[in-house]
Amino acid sequence: MTKLSAIFLVTHSSPGGVQELWADLAEGFRTRGIDARLMALYPHGQAGHAARSSLPWEYVVPQKPRSIRGIFGLLRSLVRLVGNQAPRTVFTAMPAANVLAPVAARLAGASTHVVISHHSQVGTYNRLLNLVDHWTGSLRSVRSIVSVSRTVSDSLVDKPRVYRRKRMTIHNALPPRIERHLQALASAEDRSMARKRKVVAIGRLSPQKNYPVLLRAAALMPDVEVHIIGSGPDEEALKSLAADLRVTDRVLFVGHRSREEALTLLADADVFVQPSLFEGHSLALIEAAKLHLPLVVSDVPSQVEGVTAPDGTTCGIVVDAHDQRQLALEIQRLIDDPSRYRAWSELSARLGASATFETMLEAYQRLGDGS
Repeated sequence: MTKLSAIFLVTHSSPGGVQELWADLAEGFRTRGIDARLMALYPHGQAGHAARSSLPWEYVVPQKPRSIRGIFGLLRSLVRLVGNQAPRTVFTAMPAANVLAPVAARLAGASTHVVISHHSQVGTYNRLLNLVDHWTGSLRSVRSIVSVSRTVSDSLVDKPRVYRRKRMTIHNALPPRIERHLQALASAEDRSMARKRKVVAIGRLSPQKNYPVLLRAAALMPDVEVHIIGSGPDEEALKSLAADLRVTDRVLFVGHRSREEALTLLADADVFVQPSLFEGHSLALIEAAKLHLPLVVSDVPSQVEGVTAPDGTTCGIVVDAHDQRQLALEIQRLIDDPSRYRAWSELSARLGASATFETMLEAYQRLGDGS
């Protein structure tokens, strides 16, 4: 196979779904004999606190720029890197990487093409970066613009025409090692046994994830445990709300865990809950589906798309993002009704089977090849 050089670039390397996906793709390219590197513009916090990867994280600059001068210094370093390494394709994710890489490729005068990607609706981005993205995404150095769902692609409707013509959708999937781990966990669990009365949510403790509605639902389910895996800026506020609602004995904030640890905890649950206000194409949702866990998600478009199988079947329960009573009712009905639980578990398994890593990897490789 003809080799090509690819860089998978994100803004920063802190643990998160986007960083994990880029690491998975870079590793996947390597298994196909393609020279691929994993890179971030800068480390986030401690350099060692990075998303897991068998490939080393490399950085354009050693720390996050704190001034306009620092941002221009970062751009100069990125221009030098592209000019010296001359990768055939740079795949970018996250707003800052998306806007800087096309400019760097153009200034470097290299033949490098850029493929930028959007993992959530652009209306959730920093407003200035979103406006700059109108221009940088329209540059000739940008070959394609990937969205991880149709909902995300639809959010690009206000971009320039030349920008919109480059759009395509590639749904997320899980790498083989995670697939194998999930298969082992799924086979070890007997979901016909009595319910543990435990629900799990996974994700950063931030406004996007809408965890207050889950805590309020927990207050309406006195015999159900809620485990939230993740860390983030809303941790203290959420713990305070849990105390006010008197649910601290049944709501466990697990904190950040490695991907394998989080999946083991997820496999021990009865139900996966994701009440998010917005998502792109959630990896956690795919992981829960691979474990055949019934899925309860919010009614925002990206979530509805996320639980819809390719044939149009709805494979998860959709509830109002702001209705804790409906959320509690649906969780309780699943746990209390074995036949209902089994039906939604089977639909979840059907959804999980439709997401394949090889399909996703092939789509990104074709972009790197220029086809």
